[in-house]
Amino acid sequence: MQAEQEEKGADLAALFSSANERNSKYSAVTDKDFHKMDLIHVKDEVRHPIFDKGLSKRIWEELYKVIDSSDVIIYTIDARDPNGTRTKSLEEHLKRNCPAKHLVFVLNKCDLVPTSVTQKWVKYLQQFAPTLAFQAS
Repeated sequence: MQAEQEEKGADLAALFSSANERNSKYSAVTDKDFHKMDLIHVKDEVRHPIFDKGLSKRIWEELYKVIDSSDVIIYTIDARDPNGTRTKSLEEHLKRNCPAKHLVFVLNKCDLVPTSVTQKWVKYLQQFAPTLAFQAS
């Protein structure tokens, strides 16, 4: 059994020295395209149709029609994740193309977060537009 362990140790030492020798010969410059062909064999994963909702050009056209016919836009934002429920491109569109239109943020579901958090979000969002905290009961 001891002879078998010595043989494994010798094999391990040989493997280690072989790896060190190959590592010293490695050149990153000649290996720069190593993963170039990896993307060719990637298959498209099955995409659930729910992830395509809201991506339709028709939906965005309808939204812009509503914005064009409105004087005041009430933008409802979830108090649990205000920045995650904002659409910055829409806000930029309103600033750039519709300066006469008024944007008002309504922070919804305020009862689900602490009052201090709601106050901080209202203070932060008021930098961009008038903001109201709303709690339905």
